[in-house]
Amino acid sequence: MFRAVNRKAFATNPRLVLALPLVLSLLAGCNRSVECTTEITAGTGTFKGTARGEGEKGPVMKAALRDACQRMCVDTKSPMLDACVTRCTVDVGATKIGARTSCND
Repeated sequence: MFRAVNRKAFATNPRLVLALPLVLSLLAGCNRSVECTTEITAGTGTFKGTARGEGEKGPVMKAALRDACQRMCVDTKSPMLDACVTRCTVDVGATKIGARTSCND
């Protein structure tokens, strides 16, 4: 049912030897550094937030948006900071507040 693997053939197979650097480079690419900047334009001005992270840029984009929203809420002296940040991120998603995000990866 199962065959024994010839380990010498596996170790000296030129295809496997050539494929190893490719596989390692692809795995290393998954941990690339990403930096995103978000600018929010609201009635009180323009606020800029940045975030850095490793891997996918989706979570880094969300963190940059939250940072920009937090800066807006602090500048407007919102009494409930967490609620203001949450409302800001929802308003950006509903396009009630203008926002632009750019990432360099």
